[in-house]
Amino acid sequence: MRSMWKGSISFGLVNIPVSLFKATEDHSTSFRNLHEYCKHPIQYKKWCPVCDREVEAKEIIRGYEYAPGNYVLITDEDLDQLPLPTLKTIEILHFTDKDSIDPIFYEKAYYLGPGEYGAKPYKLLYEAMRQTNKAAVAKVAFRTSEHLAVIRLHQHALVMSMIHYPAEVRAVSEVPGIENLTGMEVSENELQMAVRLIEEISSQFRTDYQSNYEAALKELIAAKVQNAEIDQPQAAPASNVVDLMEALKRSLAATDKETKTAASDRRAQNPKAVETDEQPKRRRRKVTS
Repeated sequence: MRSMWKGSISFGLVNIPVSLFKATEDHSTSFRNLHEYCKHPIQYKKWCPVCDREVEAKEIIRGYEYAPGNYVLITDEDLDQLPLPTLKTIEILHFTDKDSIDPIFYEKAYYLGPGEYGAKPYKLLYEAMRQTNKAAVAKVAFRTSEHLAVIRLHQHALVMSMIHYPAEVRAVSEVPGIENLTGMEVSENELQMAVRLIEEISSQFRTDYQSNYEAALKELIAAKVQNAEIDQPQAAPASNVVDLMEALKRSLAATDKETKTAASDRRAQNPKAVETDEQPKRRRRKVTS
């Protein structure tokens, strides 16, 4: 794993040398744009309309248009010398309860690894945050802008997630139809059945989720390469259920059937494990029904 940024975490008078690593990677299938006539890839050329010719990458510089047709030039050296304390430092502003930040604020996540001579203070910060159950709100200048960030614990490491500034999050009141929910009521029976349905299909977050879209896309591509056809999945019959209570009842019935089938399969493999696993569910069902 290659470091993409090096600096330090600063809180109080403590400075912790760290290196930044991408925590996620994109697994989506990419496409090329082709010319429909000849089926060859389209080329995108950087063209200068004044010089009337293609421009090479080494000829391109950065400019800011401060008035129509007028630009001030900004070099990499200019950006490296910005008067920002966060240019090479992740400056912790304060600590907060780790569950107090709404997930809507989160963007990309990055692993923070201890830099040279940084292992001891890194471990100290990790243990202090673990004991206090806190996350750190911070600022860091990264990729031509200053970001708001959150440092939190993930397994045995510190993870920094870039987050939106509050002004960048649009008001939920702008969502059409939200205003109609005010004063709307649901019946107690509907609520109890919905709660029971949620409990029936609740489970722990796992690490084996996969994209069905990617698998289907790869199957389609392989079939086209071999000039073959693929089996089209049969669409589920449309439901005519309009009544909410009826929809909940049918959902619970289907869930109970799936649960019994799964339990039967597990019982055939390990009867004792299934017995202890299903007892809490039966008790919970009795309370919520």
